[in-house]
Amino acid sequence: MTRAAPFILITAAWSAGIWFASQFPLPVWFAASLAFGALVIVITLIFARQSYDTIWAAALVMLIASGAAWYTARTTLPDHTPAEYNGRMVVVEGVIDDDEPDKRPDITYLRVHVRRIVVDNAIARPEGIVLVRADNSIDWRYGDVVRAFGVMDAPPVFADFDYRDYLAQRDVHAWISLPDQVLRIGADQGNGFWAALFRYKAALRASAQQIMPAPESALLNGIVIGDASEIPAGITNAFQRTGTAHIVAISGFNVSIIVGMFVMLLGQFLGRRMVAAISMPAVLLYMLLVGASGSVSRAALMAVIMLFGRVIWRRAFTLNSLFAAAFILLLIDPRSLFDLSLQLSFTATLGLALYSDRLHDAVQAWLQQHMRRRKARLWAGLLADVLFSTVAATITTMPLLLSVFHQLSLVAFLANALVLPLQPPAMILGIVAVIAGVIHVPVGAAIGLLSYALLTATLRIVEWMGAWPWAAVPVYDFGAPQAIAYYVALGGITAAMSIKSNIRQILLVLIKRRLGVIGVAVVVVLLASLGAVYWYQRPDGSLHVAFTGKGAFVQTPAGRQMVFAGSGGVPALMGRAMPVWDRSIDVLLLPQRNDTVRGDTLPIMQRYHADVVIQPEGDDEPSAMLDAWRSQAATQSMQVVTVPMGTRIELEPDVVLTVEKRSKGAIGARLSYGGVTFELVGDAEVISGTIGSADVVFVGVKGAKASVLNVAQPRMVVWADAGGVPPELDHSIRAFALRDVNTVEFVTDGKTLWTR
Repeated sequence: MTRAAPFILITAAWSAGIWFASQFPLPVWFAASLAFGALVIVITLIFARQSYDTIWAAALVMLIASGAAWYTARTTLPDHTPAEYNGRMVVVEGVIDDDEPDKRPDITYLRVHVRRIVVDNAIARPEGIVLVRADNSIDWRYGDVVRAFGVMDAPPVFADFDYRDYLAQRDVHAWISLPDQVLRIGADQGNGFWAALFRYKAALRASAQQIMPAPESALLNGIVIGDASEIPAGITNAFQRTGTAHIVAISGFNVSIIVGMFVMLLGQFLGRRMVAAISMPAVLLYMLLVGASGSVSRAALMAVIMLFGRVIWRRAFTLNSLFAAAFILLLIDPRSLFDLSLQLSFTATLGLALYSDRLHDAVQAWLQQHMRRRKARLWAGLLADVLFSTVAATITTMPLLLSVFHQLSLVAFLANALVLPLQPPAMILGIVAVIAGVIHVPVGAAIGLLSYALLTATLRIVEWMGAWPWAAVPVYDFGAPQAIAYYVALGGITAAMSIKSNIRQILLVLIKRRLGVIGVAVVVVLLASLGAVYWYQRPDGSLHVAFTGKGAFVQTPAGRQMVFAGSGGVPALMGRAMPVWDRSIDVLLLPQRNDTVRGDTLPIMQRYHADVVIQPEGDDEPSAMLDAWRSQAATQSMQVVTVPMGTRIELEPDVVLTVEKRSKGAIGARLSYGGVTFELVGDAEVISGTIGSADVVFVGVKGAKASVLNVAQPRMVVWADAGGVPPELDHSIRAFALRDVNTVEFVTDGKTLWTR
């Protein structure tokens, strides 16, 4: 492997270092010292003429340490960032020079590179980017100078999506979600190259919109320039349900078509090496044009590596090229390791490289037993084009898709077999039509007629199959542990398939001779693992109250569970805290009766059964979320109730939950165990006088003013996710801001209270 595909080991070691640093933060100097020390050892081993394997082992250690050091360095924030002013009213001035505006049907997201921030009549000049959500009253462009007025805060963490982490990977740690006013006070302040590239991209986007109607034009923009923002939500959902969402996103499939176009057009006039040399910068330019996402960058770099192999008369090894492209991306930005688009693109290509030919050969061998050789090859070739690639990619991407989207498409193979053959001509003709439309719209429209027909057929097939009730089934209990187990098993099977037959026979003999010993060892390891899990997750006799986002999770001394609903990572918190065999909670309390809170609780209801669901009194406005929420409650036979204020629920002896009124239309709870009391307010507004004598108050940015808390004098205050601790709060009250610490857990035996 070190000779035929060295980048497999290099990339694996570098990625291991990145992952380790992400889980166990290290000082930059410490990780860098380890890397330097390992480098010295490698050089020493080389001059000492040690064995090849010894040098490689030391080099891999160096790569692990270097990956950790580089990740730590790239994720260490500057000394002075916009995030320091989160939770405060500010005036932000800066330039849209980091990326083009992200235009949606009703709003536009602006990545503003900060020049200065005015807060409390003082001017600060932090280093960083602020995301501003503006309306579409201004045609925002790259290079615009922006002045935004409003409250700046940390991005939110939703129940089923960590938006804060998503933006942090893109260097955004602060945003203004509801600005009072956003003005354009200047223009043309960006880089000239990027400005020209974005103008050309805008011209292509406008051309597609002019030469054919929506939604076909939106799909064309998605497959040509990577802009799928105008595709309606219903159609996007249909693509996801049918397992064809990869068609909408730019990927290796699209890049291969671009390379094929260059080879076909230039190959008539130039030699193979010259065509490859010209295609490399063209592919990189296309990568920049469509946005250089993880999947596009992987595909483009892999194509460049293979084209470079043509230039120097070397045939590229697919697996080595794949891992080399991944290594380059991780070298540029180590946070790419956690980019879902790169993960899906990488695993899909890995599946194609490992299994596509195997499937083709196996099916062809089977067909040759039932028909003539020539006919068998023909049918195997047809199946390879429409089916084998989908099956091979699905083998390696399915765990990621299940753990992220929580649904399994039952029609993916059939849907892909029907629509994939339509995509190459649709994209090629669409590119030609869009470029022609920039010059003359009627000509572009005429050229695009066939592309329009193919795109229409794609949409009709996807919408038709996506509407089937059984097209996709929900899978809620598939997470990281299951995905890891799947990949370990798949790796073992693949390795076994790759071992030469004589070695495989020897291994089988050894296994048969030692079958009893192996069986006993497996049983012992399994029982020990289950025992360790039970011991770690058993009730410990203390009350645990953990806060994250705008919600809370409670475990009683005997192991009962209660959830105070709110946005954030409550489902993830439950997954870590609850025993793996326990799929039910005793009480689920909704503090408010609206679609936002229902959306926060739906992922919990899909994974766990709630014995009692408590919500405030009131009427509900009809909505799709309400229908989905009620359907889920009915499916799991959950008891949804409203209870009078002051109702006491004894979760177990000495652990009492009291339902209390907060602001209009909102309820909260007082949780008591022995002499320790928690007041759960969340994002509602607390009524003065209702939180007195509490040890811990959990309150949102809108919930309580510092003056109310100063009068109540709780021992501690946990500030829900969106808000920071107000400076007016009495300094004798210990305060935690979940925006900064993510999760706070309190543990008590009814007398003593301590935090984790």
